[in-house]
Amino acid sequence: MANEVISTEQNFLRVRNLCKSFDALKVLDNVSTDIHLGEVTCVLGPSGAGKSTFLRCLNRLETPESGEIICFGKNTLTRDYDIRSLREEVGMVFQQFNLFPLKTVLSNVMLAPVVVKKIKKAEARELAMSELEKVGLAEKANSLPGTLSGGQKQRVAIARSLAMKPKLMLFDEPTSALDPELVSDVLDVMKQLARDGMTMVVVTHEMGFAREVADRILFMADGKIIEDDAPDVFFDSPRTERARAFVEKML
Repeated sequence: MANEVISTEQNFLRVRNLCKSFDALKVLDNVSTDIHLGEVTCVLGPSGAGKSTFLRCLNRLETPESGEIICFGKNTLTRDYDIRSLREEVGMVFQQFNLFPLKTVLSNVMLAPVVVKKIKKAEARELAMSELEKVGLAEKANSLPGTLSGGQKQRVAIARSLAMKPKLMLFDEPTSALDPELVSDVLDVMKQLARDGMTMVVVTHEMGFAREVADRILFMADGKIIEDDAPDVFFDSPRTERARAFVEKML
């Protein structure tokens, strides 16, 4: 397996009774699950189900009102927890790329290793070029993000996260902002990451990708995890009426 084993336990990220509200709207309602080492977990569900909020809580971009997130043996929700250490271990790829527009592709990928991990620039440059090669964009190293297609921007964003050598990658609907013809290149990169053993949690509407690549499907609705199953079970014989209706609509 490509990733270093973090502990002897397979459930190296544990979520217990997570609750999150925005004003009167309860977005996460006692969500509990485990993320398993080396697995790809796809989070599916209708809009407003709480999928993106769940993902953003995992890396503390959102702070839940209650519950526990045990990551690498530590509760990330305690007051004395160092969030920066979490960001070093957990990479995230967003819908809208979030690249720095006035920095080159290479500089975008180099930035976090230099600033956060204090890697020397020469070493960071070599690392960044290696990650850009993995996503097929080494030739764009000196280009500005504004000259790239949406799919290319997203692949740069993936390379930027990979440059931090994370143990877990979170993807928040990484293809939702892309034109349909650009989606496959991004999904191909993600499939290769899965083959390399990267532990991934992916919020997606790409049902074909979820069925092909996921080890587990978490189906969310109304702020709760309604089903947690293997892809063949979820897609072929969902257990709840809510999931059946979703699958029929999406396939």
